[in-house]
Amino acid sequence: MKKIIPVLCISLMCFTCCKTTKKAASNDMPLCQTQWNLITIEQDDLSGKSPVQPYIMFDAEGKFYGNLGCNEFQGTYYQNKQKIKLEYSGSTKKLCKNMEDEKAFMKALKSEIDNFIIEGNVLILNDGSREIMRFEGTAPTEE
Repeated sequence: MKKIIPVLCISLMCFTCCKTTKKAASNDMPLCQTQWNLITIEQDDLSGKSPVQPYIMFDAEGKFYGNLGCNEFQGTYYQNKQKIKLEYSGSTKKLCKNMEDEKAFMKALKSEIDNFIIEGNVLILNDGSREIMRFEGTAPTEE
């Protein structure tokens, strides 16, 4: 029984994320397999401040990953409709110039995010009704 529960949870996460992708309005980008480029943290504009565009991506297996602006990061997430929980796992440890925005992004990823909204190509991650981060979606870039 203990072995069945994790399998069911993973299947449910995949179904939920994939379901969100299929269910999204025609002009809404899907949560999964979209590159979400960071625009604001707690409504502080970050555009153009980092050497690399900070972003996050979610896959159908319950993993998220991306770039903080210098370092890459990863973690797991749990989603049920518009509810979401992020569990930040860690990042690479490169030292770069001006890491203030990177530190703010990492702190925001560790905060108590519990829901999200997708409106067109904009993803908003919230703690209750408080906006934590805002992203602009694009098709993923090939690396």
